[in-house]
Amino acid sequence: MNLKSFFLTGCVAGAVSLSSARAEKPLALANGDFEQQLTGWTATSDNGMSAVVADAAHTGKLGLRVTDTSDTLGSSLAAAKFPAAPGKTYEVRFASRLIKGNAIGVYVRFYNAKGEFLNTLEKKNQNILRMTTKDTEWKERSLKGVAPEGAVQVEVWIHSFTKGQVTADFDGFTFFEL
Repeated sequence: MNLKSFFLTGCVAGAVSLSSARAEKPLALANGDFEQQLTGWTATSDNGMSAVVADAAHTGKLGLRVTDTSDTLGSSLAAAKFPAAPGKTYEVRFASRLIKGNAIGVYVRFYNAKGEFLNTLEKKNQNILRMTTKDTEWKERSLKGVAPEGAVQVEVWIHSFTKGQVTADFDGFTFFEL
């Protein structure tokens, strides 16, 4: 390869990298690091299972610990909703680890104009990253979801399942429109 070809190849690769980076629009997810406790998150129907504690920190001083000791109730912690457009892809990134159990997941959920969920177990179209028993070490994770027809809002939701017990830590949430 001559110098001119090498230079042009480098320029094309750099342009592709730049266009990929620009295609990613950060959404202003409030307090994804939990340093301000649960500010910016909604714990309706959480059953007191989500708590911000120092032992759950991956980076910084605080992190989220979900402790579900019930076989009939689950946790529920949701970030603020963002506008969504059908066909657009949304991605959540975070760090997590399991302390015990595996009955927990992180979701990307879409809503229509009436505030109804568009991703349901019955429709078999949930966007969920379910933790497994192998996830005991801190690891960076990500989950994508494509907004279905009729979507006007999107949110990140952390939920422990109603039929299982689990203790898990989360930290460093960021959210993007791709």
